[in-house]
Amino acid sequence: MNEQIIDDKILDEATEWFVLMRADDISPERAAGFADWISQSDLHQAAYGEIGGLWDEIPVMVSPAASPARDNASVTSLADHKIQKKSHKHISRKQIWSPGMIAASIAFLAISIVSYGQWGHNIWMDSHSTEIGELADVILDDGSHLVLNTNSEVRVDLQKDKRVVYLKRGEVFFEVVKDEDRPFFVETTGGLVRVLGTKFNIRQKDFHSDVTVLEGSVGVMDHGRMTDNYAAMPFDATLTSDQKFSLGNDAVDNKAVAVDSHAVLSWRDRKLIYNGESFADLVEDINRYYDVEIRIGDPALRDIEVVAILKIEDRATTLKALETTFNVNARVISKDLITLYPNK
Repeated sequence: MNEQIIDDKILDEATEWFVLMRADDISPERAAGFADWISQSDLHQAAYGEIGGLWDEIPVMVSPAASPARDNASVTSLADHKIQKKSHKHISRKQIWSPGMIAASIAFLAISIVSYGQWGHNIWMDSHSTEIGELADVILDDGSHLVLNTNSEVRVDLQKDKRVVYLKRGEVFFEVVKDEDRPFFVETTGGLVRVLGTKFNIRQKDFHSDVTVLEGSVGVMDHGRMTDNYAAMPFDATLTSDQKFSLGNDAVDNKAVAVDSHAVLSWRDRKLIYNGESFADLVEDINRYYDVEIRIGDPALRDIEVVAILKIEDRATTLKALETTFNVNARVISKDLITLYPNK
């Protein structure tokens, strides 16, 4: 086979298409545009394969996600309690191409597969996500149960010798089915979590992640010491019930601390429990559930200690509860901003 020379322009186009085709919601127009571009020449196909790592080893196959059993999730939103809102739409992977087209297999797999060169093979990844204000229950093929909090996303890779979940954003509660032959790992911002069978929670915050254990035990490893061989890594700490560890957070000591895990996990019941945390922490939390920013207008409010149980409902109801409980006034500054000031 003659060596193909791919110029920078085609590589740039391939890079742009690779990014576009990994989006969570691919419109028919975008899919059609990709099919047209990839079919124009062998160079386009080779460039896309070079960028995405999807050319040399990808067979034409039917995605497991095409089966309803692979997308076993239920989603609820805050609006379910008050008014009807459009339901969450999981990724749709309907095959809209002619089976014989090369573009068909690549476009289809670009949505469903992520390639990791260090493992030397391509792997199927199921993706689950929630929008702002939504919670989702997900049952994995191994029977493990995941609950995704607001604005969260995971990708799941169940292999023969291990199970790996990649937490892309947000917060997730895990109830893992024990399988000694297939340890369960969660890779998140800040580091790695290893578990055989237990209940725990991970909340990703900027560049670190808080790991809280409800039952059982988990091992945690800071990202700075991670290697490709998950099973052989020594862990920074082993957490047991009612302990928390902050992975990748240089502002705190690298050790487990005692917490009330039931309070941490109260979000599953759409409640937030505080026992001495700051008002600033409360506002940061509730901002995760609404598409309008709630901001503290007076710095004097930030350090108020909060002892409260706040039920997360629609934005108007939650703001009314804040005004009543903390003697503040919520001022609508714009359609995107609400500011809190103390009542004088």
